[in-house]
Amino acid sequence: MTPCQKFSALVLSLTLVATSSSPQTSIPEPVRRELQLVYVFDAGKPEFILVIGQCGFRSVETLKEHLKTWPPGSELKWAPGCERLGGEPLSSDEDMTAFKAFLEERQIKFVFIPSG
Repeated sequence: MTPCQKFSALVLSLTLVATSSSPQTSIPEPVRRELQLVYVFDAGKPEFILVIGQCGFRSVETLKEHLKTWPPGSELKWAPGCERLGGEPLSSDEDMTAFKAFLEERQIKFVFIPSG
C-alpha cells in the first residue's frame, strides 16, 4: 500500500469512526487539490510523474485509483503550462476527454487552465 493509499484509508477510517459514533451520518468533506506534472531527467529519456501534494503517480491509471477515494464535490485544479517535451500524460485530446469524463462520473470538479 502506497503512502497516498494509506493516507486515504486513514481519512476514510476516521470518517467512518466519526460518523458511526454520531446519530447523524455525515458526508466526507470535499477535497480541493492541485495537480502538477514533474519531469524526471535521470534516465536520459524524461519520465513524467503526476503529483498531488506529496503523492506522485507514474500513470493516469494510478492517479485515477487515488481520485476514486475522493468524495463527490471535490475539486482538482491543473495548470500544466504550454511548454511540452512530448509524450506527457493527458496531452492528447482523446486522453484528456476520457480523464474529464472519469472526473465527471466521480462528481469531481476539474478546473483546467491550459496555459498555466
